[in-house]
Amino acid sequence: MLELRGIAKVWPRLSIRAELILGEAETVSILGPSGCGKSTLLRIVAGLERPDEGRVLLDGVDLTALPPERRGIGMVFQDFALFPNMSAKANIEYGPRVRGLPRAERERIARALAASLGIEALLDRGPSSLSGGEQQRVALARTLAASPRIVLLDEPLSSLDYGLRRRLRSEIAARVREAGAASLHVTHDVEEAFAVADRVVLMREGKIVAQGSPEELFSAPRDSWTASFLGLGPVLPVSRIVRESEGGPFLALTPLGGFAFDGVLPAASPDGGGLGLFFPAGAARTVPPRPTTDRPESDAGPGRTAAANTLAGRVAFASFAGDKRRVAVDCGKLRIELDMPSSYKPAPGDPIVVEIDARACRVLPGSPPEGGIKE
Repeated sequence: MLELRGIAKVWPRLSIRAELILGEAETVSILGPSGCGKSTLLRIVAGLERPDEGRVLLDGVDLTALPPERRGIGMVFQDFALFPNMSAKANIEYGPRVRGLPRAERERIARALAASLGIEALLDRGPSSLSGGEQQRVALARTLAASPRIVLLDEPLSSLDYGLRRRLRSEIAARVREAGAASLHVTHDVEEAFAVADRVVLMREGKIVAQGSPEELFSAPRDSWTASFLGLGPVLPVSRIVRESEGGPFLALTPLGGFAFDGVLPAASPDGGGLGLFFPAGAARTVPPRPTTDRPESDAGPGRTAAANTLAGRVAFASFAGDKRRVAVDCGKLRIELDMPSSYKPAPGDPIVVEIDARACRVLPGSPPEGGIKE
């Protein structure tokens, strides 16, 4: 078991502070925007960076002061970092050779890993003659050949094209699990993190702000920032929470009108300050236009219609996404993106009225990012 206890690294513009436990054979993705400190945290685990405070423990043994080569940890770099003057086979055999294994054993390990990763025909070729995907497989085989307890993957697929990334991400995760190793996988790609991880750790500005299984984070984001970063659906700023009638539903008032929502208010800011109204991108359905209203209690702006959980706007653009169509809707000051059936084919500028299922709406703590607000 890998433990990060009280880890801190401080720079003038960013401080990293983290506690993390990685279980046996567990795959954890560290996900976050560029510059949040996720790669630095990985380098601290690898021994390439020293923390200002805290300890790195592996099965209770303190690794903090040990150099990288004595930690029993393997790392797959973003740029592959293969030895250019060695063949693929020699690259894979490098770790076993350093450990002093006999030649026959080194060759057995290299050929077994090459067969597992489908690169047997590449063993005699140099890195410069390999494609990006082939180099990545060789880099992974080289790491696994050293029999590490922990495998660290630093944005391992970011330089590859989309189709190859999708094929390799599952393959890499499967091979690491086959080797019986635990892995920490750093990425800024939400889809990639959710596809490979048993647990996703979300970082923001040097701190771990949320963690859980992909299913948990997807179905129950903990705050407005998490829902926005993960791209789960629109998050609208909430100005007030009101109740239109005794015993009736609560409404979250937003720039796009009032929304009935499912669940209770967050414990913090019960009066609506610093809250966001979230609903999944696929929770909307198109409905016929209705008369607009400007009831004073609704905080309505352009796009508000007579019924709660209904909003109007114009299509900014629509893009085909297989079984759905992602539609960007301009609603006055806000632009939101919704997932509609692929059969829905609007043109830019077309009017659109949608109704949001109240059962899918949730009020989350924290004001949402302002990216959807147009100046």
